Amino acid sequence: MTTETEWSMYACIFFLAYCAMDLVIGSYEYDEAIDYKDGWVHHFFFIILLAWLLSSGLTGLFAIALIEEVPTVILSLARVTMSAKLPFLFGLTFFILRISYHCYLTYSVIEYSTVAFVIGVILLRSHVKWFHRWFSGHLKKKGRMPLSIKVAVFAALIILQTLGHGYAVYQMVIKNYLVAASGAIMVHLVIFLYFCAKMIIVIQDVYTQNFIFEAIKEKKVIYNISWEDPRVDHQVLKVNEKDVVLTISSAGCNVLDYMIEGPGELVAVDFNAAQLCVLELKILCIKYLKWEEYWQIWSLSNYDLFLAVWPKLKKYASDRCKEFWDENGDLIRDNFMFAGTSGLMAKILSFPAEFIGLSEYMRKNTGKPFKGSIIFNGIVKFLSSSLWIPVGKWLAPLGGVPEKQLNLVMKTPGSCAIFAEKIGEIFEKIMWEKDNYFYYAYVAGRWDEHCCPRYMMRKNFELLRSRVDRITLFHGSVCDAVKAMPQKSKKRFTVYSLLDSMDWMPESMVSNQIGTITDEKYFNREEGRIFWRSFATGDRAHSPVLAQLNPAMLPDTKYPDRVGWYLTQLWVPKLSKDFNNKNLLIEEDPSTIKQSFKGDLQVMYTMATYGLTQQKKDAKEFYKSQAKVYDGFREALLPDRDNLLLYVVPWTTSPKTWVSVGCGTARDIEYVVKHVKENKTRVYLCDLSAELLSIAEQRVSDLGLSSLVTFVEGDINQKEVQAKLPPMGTIDLVTCSYCLTMIPDWEKAATSMIKMLRKGGHLAIVDFTAKENCHTHMDQRFYKFWFSMDGVWLNEKQPAWLRDPKNGLVTHWYQEDPSRCPYTFLFPTHYQFLGRKQ
Repeated sequence: MTTETEWSMYACIFFLAYCAMDLVIGSYEYDEAIDYKDGWVHHFFFIILLAWLLSSGLTGLFAIALIEEVPTVILSLARVTMSAKLPFLFGLTFFILRISYHCYLTYSVIEYSTVAFVIGVILLRSHVKWFHRWFSGHLKKKGRMPLSIKVAVFAALIILQTLGHGYAVYQMVIKNYLVAASGAIMVHLVIFLYFCAKMIIVIQDVYTQNFIFEAIKEKKVIYNISWEDPRVDHQVLKVNEKDVVLTISSAGCNVLDYMIEGPGELVAVDFNAAQLCVLELKILCIKYLKWEEYWQIWSLSNYDLFLAVWPKLKKYASDRCKEFWDENGDLIRDNFMFAGTSGLMAKILSFPAEFIGLSEYMRKNTGKPFKGSIIFNGIVKFLSSSLWIPVGKWLAPLGGVPEKQLNLVMKTPGSCAIFAEKIGEIFEKIMWEKDNYFYYAYVAGRWDEHCCPRYMMRKNFELLRSRVDRITLFHGSVCDAVKAMPQKSKKRFTVYSLLDSMDWMPESMVSNQIGTITDEKYFNREEGRIFWRSFATGDRAHSPVLAQLNPAMLPDTKYPDRVGWYLTQLWVPKLSKDFNNKNLLIEEDPSTIKQSFKGDLQVMYTMATYGLTQQKKDAKEFYKSQAKVYDGFREALLPDRDNLLLYVVPWTTSPKTWVSVGCGTARDIEYVVKHVKENKTRVYLCDLSAELLSIAEQRVSDLGLSSLVTFVEGDINQKEVQAKLPPMGTIDLVTCSYCLTMIPDWEKAATSMIKMLRKGGHLAIVDFTAKENCHTHMDQRFYKFWFSMDGVWLNEKQPAWLRDPKNGLVTHWYQEDPSRCPYTFLFPTHYQFLGRKQ
């Protein structure tokens, strides 16, 4: 294995020269293609590694590892030929050679060189990371091979790899460390457990990222019960026969409950055809069966009865429904209460629930909490703490909850404790309420007449039968349904009940949906109401777009929710007449600015020398020498500027005047060019740096906005600068991107910005800060010191001042997020803020 030959030396020298020349030539010919990680770091690492192998006479190790380059050759062929078949082959060979074979080599070389072993472990970590990234992306692409087979193939390989890795560790420990060196044994055990966890994360991540879309594609049920309490809807919305309702079908529970209230029409929409088939079968049972038969099928999962009546119901079913229930009758056979993705968790937990007597106790429906098991009491105590939430992210998809939705809980400081407290309340109180049919179904495995949804009750059966023809099923998105207006009367919608569907949507999708459904062609703004739920905590909507609707929060004390885990319930009783939904539908296409490593080095050199040599911080001088390479580095350093301009800024108010303070090179305006043109917004770009403004002027000209933009050089606190702007107290919008922390007297600057605004005008800011409630922590103190070296003063008092109503603003949006600083492992916090002048 370690035998060195001329060929192994030549191969080593060739690859060393290749890495060096790729960097040299690439720096001039294709600089943007050589990124930091996969270019400079990767190549320098291998240059040093290959030089060490040459000097140590270990080039034989490199020679036997060359076969690991086969996946690279396959990938190259795929790109050249544009073949759709090769990527799967690439992934397969990558796993076999770069993970399994590499793992074998790593443990084989330890007897020759501990350094080589350590390098092998480092490379194995990178290979697993690259495979994870490829695997997640590959599964989202369409191909000939079914997703389930791909997942099965790689799941089997992962299991075999883990077993092989474990065997290699066992053999090595037995061979080398049987007598002593317990510390070495522990190190190898930690390495093995680390890679086991990495492999588990690959499988878990693939499942969480794909389970909803895979279920939709394969027409599989996700939700067997609608986990949103319709009682709250009715308390707020007060639906009547004049209403035209649109809601998400889910399992159909809330749709049928709405019909008891008696809306004129209801459109049940779902992207998952399987969910619509569940609702359609329920409607058919209501229309053509007796209540006793309906009850037996949907409350007690009577499979024999289903088989007996299905031929009769099938005559009236849609082709989609016929096909689904012909193939999926086992959902009822195996107990519909445990069907679907959400029912899977209930099925798993049903065995221990039966064992400790929980299921039997639930069926007694006493209304009192279960206290008869030490195990159960211990679980409740554990769930009442926030320790389980990181693990809960892994298990959430088993209950039909997307990981992104649970991430909302972890976003706001203190939210995990609030959510854990809520979960504890569910187990200690909420689930035991006599009319809580949600938890009763999952724990008891059925519904009983003393605890079931209203649409299952005998007394409501005939009423439902007379009204279910008012329901229209629509397969597609909410936007598709609204545009199609499938309701028979063609009257505009008056009620949107969107459940919790917007929790997992990206801002672009939320923007498009709200922009579409609030259009006056489809929505009666005079009588219309909108209602939704969220996992997010706080005193406002979880999305800046939703915040523009000015929704009202529903307190738990007045509107108790039997599900219990939604931390916010919101509704819009009436949409503002001035709400310009069309601005939410504008699709921007800003250019992508790629980082140049050379440019980044120049910026970092300037930042370092400025921080170390300049005692007095001068922002104007600081940017003078780096103006030409300003954008590339800051595109990564200054996150969420696009989000602030596109979604936090309330374009639904159609701002006519906009002042951008600290505009730099006018990158911000590039995100919203079409918005500016559509609204004929007059823009004033202000900055201290003439060099940056000259670049901004060229950018504005290239964007075709010169007639709408005025450039102002100077300090906004100075009266002569303010004189070049519209009169104080008349401006619609003021923005400030990563500038306020560079102003020593930031409070004076913020006050000036607020004075610029008219009453009802908005101030939008994105900037760095010390993390809320954590500003005394060691990492936050370091960030304060580090940023101050370049004249950036992180101050937790800044966002607190902005959110204080005494200073003239009502907070409409506030969010903090960490982001990685380029070329480091540091994650400073930044915030986005939107305030409206009172």
